[in-house]
Amino acid sequence: MPTKIDVNAPWKERSDAKKRSVLDGVPARFIHPELEFSTTDTTPLTDVPARYLSPEELSITSLDAVALVRSLAQGTLSAVQVLDAFTHRAAIGHRLLNCCLEFRYRDARQEAERLDALYRQTGTTLGPLHGLPISVKDQCRIVGTETTCGFVAGIGVVDDDDCTLVQILRRAGAVVFVKTNLSFGCMWGETINNVIGRTSNPFNRAFSCGGSSGGEGALLGFRGSPMGVGTDLGGSIRSPSAYQGLWGLRPSSGRIPYHRMLNSMEGNEIVESVVGPMSHSPESLELFVRTVVGQQPWLHDPKCHPIPWRDGVFDDILGGRKLRIGVQDWDGCVLPQPPVRRAIRELEQKLRAAGHELFPWRVDQTEALEILTSAMTCDGRGDHDRTIARSGEPDLQLFFRSSRGPDSVLDTWDHAMRRLQFQAALLRQWNATGTEGQPPMDVYLTPVNPSVCPKHGDYQRVRYLGYTGTVNVLDFTACTIPVTFVDEAVDLADSPDGTSDAAGNPLPAPVSELDRTIRQRYDPSVYKGLPVTVQIVGRRLEEEKVLAIAQVMRRLTALQ
Repeated sequence: MPTKIDVNAPWKERSDAKKRSVLDGVPARFIHPELEFSTTDTTPLTDVPARYLSPEELSITSLDAVALVRSLAQGTLSAVQVLDAFTHRAAIGHRLLNCCLEFRYRDARQEAERLDALYRQTGTTLGPLHGLPISVKDQCRIVGTETTCGFVAGIGVVDDDDCTLVQILRRAGAVVFVKTNLSFGCMWGETINNVIGRTSNPFNRAFSCGGSSGGEGALLGFRGSPMGVGTDLGGSIRSPSAYQGLWGLRPSSGRIPYHRMLNSMEGNEIVESVVGPMSHSPESLELFVRTVVGQQPWLHDPKCHPIPWRDGVFDDILGGRKLRIGVQDWDGCVLPQPPVRRAIRELEQKLRAAGHELFPWRVDQTEALEILTSAMTCDGRGDHDRTIARSGEPDLQLFFRSSRGPDSVLDTWDHAMRRLQFQAALLRQWNATGTEGQPPMDVYLTPVNPSVCPKHGDYQRVRYLGYTGTVNVLDFTACTIPVTFVDEAVDLADSPDGTSDAAGNPLPAPVSELDRTIRQRYDPSVYKGLPVTVQIVGRRLEEEKVLAIAQVMRRLTALQ
């Protein structure tokens, strides 16, 4: 239970109290007050865990979710052991990165003890996630905790029930142990708010962790959690996953239950936010989705589709079938920076060498962005404004306010119809990739973002949602694929005018000021060591196919 905070206190008092309360209940031996948060320190945090964790804790926190549940089911690890190891590492991560909003250690410890008692008495597990610690973005309601969605108005308001997804995870044996930081109203690509402030990237704390699920990205990037839950309206699972080198799944709407999670602009269904897993392997994402859909969420969430896990689709891919993959290396609007282009090129080469068929593909992402922007601004920011008015917190002036004010009902219907027409046109384009004797392509390969990762405060300059937001408009399924890291000796900067690469090979001329800026912002000596991640995109409700192809690609990449 968090420290009780007065909901009638001035916003700053509530914010300060929240910052002080984050680690309430966490054992003192896990906290290490000498560790300090930074947004400027460029020193990698790679060696920090070894200085504070025991060999056993290091071993446990190095495992992915699949290996952990296997060890828990075999009895070689206990739920309490695993919870304590990840709580310790997560607390260290929070001290350094400011990535968590609430630890529920006391309740989580009791849950872990009950799971261990069940195993001792019966020799069986509660479910497929027995004893697995899971972190969740602070949109997931959990009884006894606060849920802010990045707004001060949520501080001091304690939930009396779990959202549907948390209920399902608990029935499967998971231990939800911490809630993570997120952006102001879940509407910005950096993690910053008036609740506890900004979150940093564990690979370089001078850089952003992304948003809006950036607390999840940072915590997972530090390996302070084996599995996280994020949400995605315009790329909010995939951007933090890209910036921290994670596997993240953006499922189609209605596959994973969103019921009773808190969100901005609730009721706006032109383009819907979705919830999905973030983790350290595609097998971990598979475990999450198999488990959740196996509990028939459509019986509890009226928006969930009654689609059980489809083994046939999954096994068809892993059985060795050759894939047909479209490649969108750039969209004609914003050229990706050199490391992203290299990641696409290297993955292409490995796929071709493995016998898969690749061919050029391009989506009209300008049209998609116009539709997404219309959906996100149709209320004239009315929902955002009324929420910040509840606490009196200042507006961080992060995202766009339409000069025309709220749209009419007829306007919003027009937006919805424009989206439907775009989706239908894209399906026709996809189907046309089928050739005589060959089915249409399986997925397409594309950047997550054109830039590797922005420095703190730089997101406004390089903000471009084309590669992520298009997927949301289409409601397609997408998964991030970590490929490499920025190598300053290899990933040299393009020419100053952006018309050729470092070797003098011609590049498409910049087509906009944003395109030019993103090319010019890249500096290999500054970006060195940061993860480079791409994504694959499948059609709507094709989670099994996309996750299977992600596993195929993992076997081809250098990152294991």
